[in-house]
Amino acid sequence: MTTADTTGCEIEIDGAWRPVSFAQAHARYPAAIKRCPVCHGRVAIHVNSTAQGGLWLQHRRAHDGCPLMPARFTGEVSPHPQALS
Repeated sequence: MTTADTTGCEIEIDGAWRPVSFAQAHARYPAAIKRCPVCHGRVAIHVNSTAQGGLWLQHRRAHDGCPLMPARFTGEVSPHPQALS
């Protein structure tokens, strides 16, 4: 498992998972399947519609082993139960 990255996700390109920023994922790969760089669970990129804007990652199915979900994180990093490989 990798360390927490709060600025990007991974997208499968030509059979390999590649790290991309939220902005790239949202603008260049809107229909691509995205995964969390830490637990490898499927994620979606959301847009904050307020004046500040901003993009954020949300797991499709929550789980308590990912530090990118601080409200649920138990302190022990573990793979997502539906991890994408």
